[in-house]
Amino acid sequence: MPRFELAQSGVALSRLGLGTAAFGGADWSGGRGAQDDAVSQATIRRAIEAGINWIDTDAVFGLGHAEEVIGEVVRTLAPSERPQIATAVGFDWDGRSRRTPPRQSADPRRIRQQIERSRGRLGVDVIDLVKLHFADPSAARFEDMWSTLLDIRHSGLARAFGLVAPDSVHLERAERIGGCDAVFVELSILDRRVAEGELSCRGPSAPAFIAYRTLAAGRLLKGEETGPLRSALDTIAARRHSGPSAVATAWSLAWPGIAGAVVGARCPAHLDTVLDAAALHLTARDFADIANLLATASEARGPVNPRQFAKAA
Repeated sequence: MPRFELAQSGVALSRLGLGTAAFGGADWSGGRGAQDDAVSQATIRRAIEAGINWIDTDAVFGLGHAEEVIGEVVRTLAPSERPQIATAVGFDWDGRSRRTPPRQSADPRRIRQQIERSRGRLGVDVIDLVKLHFADPSAARFEDMWSTLLDIRHSGLARAFGLVAPDSVHLERAERIGGCDAVFVELSILDRRVAEGELSCRGPSAPAFIAYRTLAAGRLLKGEETGPLRSALDTIAARRHSGPSAVATAWSLAWPGIAGAVVGARCPAHLDTVLDAAALHLTARDFADIANLLATASEARGPVNPRQFAKAA
């Protein structure tokens, strides 16, 4: 599995990371349907066998349950076999009702508490990558929170830090203060808006851009919704001796500046359909076939061809 390195911390991650949103189960406000914990854990083990060396999660998934599921696996592994873990902070919940939507929290003290609780659920002394959700436009509040994260790094509780879907203002502030290792951006064939703004190549010390929702939360593979586009993915997959999920993820990975991608999976078989993406090289014909369809589609705005985007940049 190809890897990339977070320039600020030196953490090396496989080009694909395992996404675990489904592992939170159905019993919370953001639930994505029932999920068997044993199947989730089998999926983690399959990812490790396939060469994926990091798991992407969030404290809010299942209100901590996804982290608990991951932690049960991590505790059974020898240190040399353990995957690196990225989790996210910034959402809080009161514990009284699992159906009450979590709310964003900008309190640095709560961020510290969230990280401590995540460490306990995950069964690790140090979290490899902590991602911050933040939507408050206040510069002072953001800088307080980012400084808190840097203090946590200095205390040895986390190795690297990143931002989830930041706007350019918050990204620039984080880079100015220092210590931003990764930027998680939504990027799929159906949603290319990030290519109009935050996605860019900033040089060797820049944060690593990591794509998520490369299948547009499953919409991309629903033929009744995407029609000709899904047919094109099937055709390209046949040419590449791969599958449509892998082709769609490889398309997102082809964008200049994208270092890796998070691939969500409910079960080992689901994960196997996308593993080819890390090493799948699409051709000019493949890109053109997709671009020609997007040029006439009514979906999200944005560039339609990674290669043309690279030339423009």
